[in-house]
Amino acid sequence: MTGIDVADAPPPAIRRRRVTLPASRGGLAWLLVVVIVGCILAVQFGRQIYASWEMGQRARAIEAQIVDLEAENEQLAAELDYLRSDAFVDAEARRLENLGRAGEEILIIPPGAEEPLPEELTAVEPPRPVLQQWIDLFFSAR
Repeated sequence: MTGIDVADAPPPAIRRRRVTLPASRGGLAWLLVVVIVGCILAVQFGRQIYASWEMGQRARAIEAQIVDLEAENEQLAAELDYLRSDAFVDAEARRLENLGRAGEEILIIPPGAEEPLPEELTAVEPPRPVLQQWIDLFFSAR
């Protein structure tokens, strides 16, 4: 062989290692054990990922609930400030106890002392609904 012949020769075949299944019962048993352990580990890993995701969902829900409660707390604090103010106490004293400020005269009308409405006011028919008035305006034959 000359140097020219060697260059024209095909490159040597690269031997790849083939994965073969064991032919013995012991080898099949080990393969089965490895597959079962792999399945158990995959299931366990999936459970841990799901539990972590579920805890994140709960945390976000609780954070949203905290924001809502803080907003409600601020609203209730503002209402409490109003209820403690002199304006509210004054208004409630007027409403409940018929009390007034110094120098004011209070007029209390006893129940049943109201005079009934005159006949001309009670005989007036109530106005028709707005929609009916529009329909009459556009579609009535005059």
